[in-house]
Amino acid sequence: ILAQVRPDGCGCLPALPSVGRGAGVPQAAGWPARRAGCPMTYIVEKKEDARTVPEEDENGEPVFDQNPVKVTCAFCGRDTITFIEYESSWVTYAVCIVLLFVLNWAALCVVPVVYPLFKDVVHHCPRCLSVLATRSRVAISSFKQEVMSLRFGSCVVVLARKYVIGLSAILLVIAGFNMMRNSGAASTDIEVWARGPDVSSSWQDFLRDCGFKSYLGNPIHVSVAFNEKFKNQTVSWEGQVHHVEDSLSFLWLNQRGAIFTHMDPQQFPQKRDMADLVLLFNDGDAVAKAAGKLARGQRFAFEATFVEVGKRGAPHVLALWEVRPLKDASSNSSLGGA
Repeated sequence: ILAQVRPDGCGCLPALPSVGRGAGVPQAAGWPARRAGCPMTYIVEKKEDARTVPEEDENGEPVFDQNPVKVTCAFCGRDTITFIEYESSWVTYAVCIVLLFVLNWAALCVVPVVYPLFKDVVHHCPRCLSVLATRSRVAISSFKQEVMSLRFGSCVVVLARKYVIGLSAILLVIAGFNMMRNSGAASTDIEVWARGPDVSSSWQDFLRDCGFKSYLGNPIHVSVAFNEKFKNQTVSWEGQVHHVEDSLSFLWLNQRGAIFTHMDPQQFPQKRDMADLVLLFNDGDAVAKAAGKLARGQRFAFEATFVEVGKRGAPHVLALWEVRPLKDASSNSSLGGA
């Protein structure tokens, strides 16, 4: 704290504070004594507001980013601090569409969180309201740099280039291995199903050859047995409704209806929430109306054709042709019998 020199030449300093009750500290030698009645004023150092400090690049141009900057407006010519707004761009809509394709209806929970992160930052002049600059909130550094960064809004991921290359290679290997592993699997995305010949095999026979315990022991044997004995074969069994999902067709989204079914005995006796079979049907099929009337826990008889064997505990997939509700008291046949 510096003492201000008054116009009358008074440059005296205040007396030093006392260190004890009634004990004063003498004035330092060589300093002029403060005259009685002489008011003291002090110079307070002013700190410049950090928000008014312009951010400039190597060429002296202002750097427009996610915060307001001090610039000279190119339209009205006045020095001012920009105000920012967030506006959607093609990147915002493209990311939402990709999430919708990948996550389907689960994207409705993710898009509201991700949507603001991909909006562009628009800098306006507060005087003439002109748009001075537009910057994306998504930025990826060049691959030539040793340290790479990926920014989404206010979140930044920084990794060395060697780690980025390593992670990319690992993801490619995993994706390639997964494609090779599933290349021979039957696809349930076929447009038209054909009803195959009827077989007299029971649910117990299927469990013995293609059940989850058999899959854990020898998955190759399960695939071979399914292709030889059950694939494209029609069975007439009885089961219990776990739950029913209605078919859905909206724009490019097409989802078949499904009856998730419990069989007796179950593949997972200790996991009652897991279905054993999935019986698929289209909205235009004659069986769709009858399937929609089934209630949870209701027993029913069905005729369906095997399409795909369940892997790693997944339900087995069949194409549904006929369904008949049963009364628990009147049905004496064994559940799952031929």
